[in-house]
Amino acid sequence: MESIIKKIENSTDIKVIFCDLFDTIIHRKVHPNYVFRIWAKLMIRELGLSINVDELYQIRASSSQYLCSKENLLNTEISNELVINEVYKRLNNSELILKISYDLFKSTYIEADYKSEISTQFLNKKIVDELTKLRKMGYNQYLITDIHHSESLIQRILSFHGLNKLFDGIYVSSALGKSKQRGDIYELALKGTDSDPGETVMIGDNKHSDLFKAQKSGLHTIYQRQLKHKIRNKLNLFGNEKKAFNTICKNKELKCRKSEHLFSEYIIYFYFFVERLYTEVKKKGIKNLFFLAREGLYLKKLFDYYQEVNGFDKTNFVSTHYFKASRQSALLVSLKPLYEEPFEYIKNKYDEMSLIQFLEPFRFSEEVTKKILDEVPYDAEEVITEFVSSEVMANLRSSKHFIEHYDLKRLRQKQLFKEYLDSFDVDYPNEGINLVDVGWGGTMQEGIYNFLQCEVSVQGYYLGLKEIYNIEEKTKRFGMNFSVYPSRGFSDYILAANGQLYEQLLAAHHGSAVFYVSRNEGFVHEYHEEKEKTVFENFIAPIQDFMFAEFKSFNENLEPSVYSQDMIQSYITDMALRLGILTTRRKLKFIHLISQGFYQNVGNNKVGLAYDPNAIGISKKKLLKLFLWSPEKIFRYLVKVKPLLYAKGKYWLGIPFGLVYYYIRLNRYVKSRFFKKQLI
Repeated sequence: MESIIKKIENSTDIKVIFCDLFDTIIHRKVHPNYVFRIWAKLMIRELGLSINVDELYQIRASSSQYLCSKENLLNTEISNELVINEVYKRLNNSELILKISYDLFKSTYIEADYKSEISTQFLNKKIVDELTKLRKMGYNQYLITDIHHSESLIQRILSFHGLNKLFDGIYVSSALGKSKQRGDIYELALKGTDSDPGETVMIGDNKHSDLFKAQKSGLHTIYQRQLKHKIRNKLNLFGNEKKAFNTICKNKELKCRKSEHLFSEYIIYFYFFVERLYTEVKKKGIKNLFFLAREGLYLKKLFDYYQEVNGFDKTNFVSTHYFKASRQSALLVSLKPLYEEPFEYIKNKYDEMSLIQFLEPFRFSEEVTKKILDEVPYDAEEVITEFVSSEVMANLRSSKHFIEHYDLKRLRQKQLFKEYLDSFDVDYPNEGINLVDVGWGGTMQEGIYNFLQCEVSVQGYYLGLKEIYNIEEKTKRFGMNFSVYPSRGFSDYILAANGQLYEQLLAAHHGSAVFYVSRNEGFVHEYHEEKEKTVFENFIAPIQDFMFAEFKSFNENLEPSVYSQDMIQSYITDMALRLGILTTRRKLKFIHLISQGFYQNVGNNKVGLAYDPNAIGISKKKLLKLFLWSPEKIFRYLVKVKPLLYAKGKYWLGIPFGLVYYYIRLNRYVKSRFFKKQLI
């Protein structure tokens, strides 16, 4: 095929070049209409709209159709401003954007248009190279495009592709109310460029608009037959979004699974947690997020990157803070006077300990500890069941030295914690505190709320929730990937298992917050158990580095894709099933190794994990019944079977256990197929 340059050089009359943009210079990887679906996804995420992609897509389409009929114009001739205004009015009338100003909506709409376009585009390098050479040869070049976007947006797209200096000017149908399709834009362009139609050529891929209508206006034409791209666009009308989404996720999971970094597939869980968190904070207009130590450090890193590359307006970014707290430090600052303090958290979670273990979090001096022990006539090392309600505790409450130093300790810790909290320079008394953590229950959230005398709102956003607390209006908590609220379903049971792996993979390079100190001392005193530190440095840190790189590429893969929350939940649930049941020997060895670094800083300060089948607390008969009827409800026990067998050197006994995965899926299918009332 003869090049554009030769065709123009062979026609000595040509001095001016008009050129089409889309499907000539710029191609899309998706059907042109799919860009609107990506736009809808971005709008929902950025504004936190309570609407799905299909609904918003249809609202935009209906708005354009209505305006075309009203103004007697083509879709590409309607002013972008009019369409934005019409979509806003329809959403506002449906009470979906009552707290969103028109200016914010408009700027978000335009930015979503821009991001959805560039995420799907690639250049026709051959034509770009030829136009670049023609420009250097002295030809004047102008862009003429039939498109619903504004002129300023087209300028941004050209700039993104490095084409902003390729043209002397641009003519956009929606900005002018005239189009190539009707042919009236050519007369305007000829007049605006002071060009003679006999000395002007139009280059494009559309026979009707770029060829026939241009010729009718007296222009020379060069038809670019983009058959391959036209066929691709037609084929892109077909397909399945769920299948495409699953393929992206499977490819990422497979890459992680084949790498040397075991369990790096968990980045898929973390990605969707971050995405959901971002949508939630945009929906609620949250200004500050406090990521709790230590799992919050890595989550903060992921969130900051996600916001940086996906956020629209940097002046409206949420500020993120890393907040060092632990169950132990939160317990200290939330303590009430001794005669009022029930030690409820210890009673519910760690109520089997010795006297010395109970005193350890207070970090009394050796002298003070000795005086307290002298006043309590019991063996300080003896582990006591139901410690909080024991006779030992009753004697401790009567100890003169314990009463005195307990009060000194808690009041000093409250003062230092207040100084630490104030150092973030956040108006938390009016704004409230929004915490982010791996989760499970919300112990630290409760501790901070109690410290603030239950007057300041302390909300919690967690990877998942496993436990029910006495939630108040000011202590709401949300499990983004799984939860017990408002009720627990199949997916929640499956995803909640193996919580220790979530925690291990999100571990930090520093130790646990033990208590608070002065500003000069750095606010927080930490302790890093040696085995825990070794496990992080040797195993977790390399995995986190790899996962972060995969997080970035996963974001790029998903950018031009549209998917629903149901698709996400379905995929991550099945992945959790596979990871929990079909565990390889290599992964079991890894679990065994990193479990040695699992440190518990409240209670008996246990290091490492030990799976005790006798601690299940359910009879074998009931366990079997649950397995047969609702295997997901005992999934947290099932995932411990293989690690337990491996630890005992009996891995081979767990090989047939893989059949459980297929039974759970069969059970799920049968229930959904034949028990649709969900009464069992």
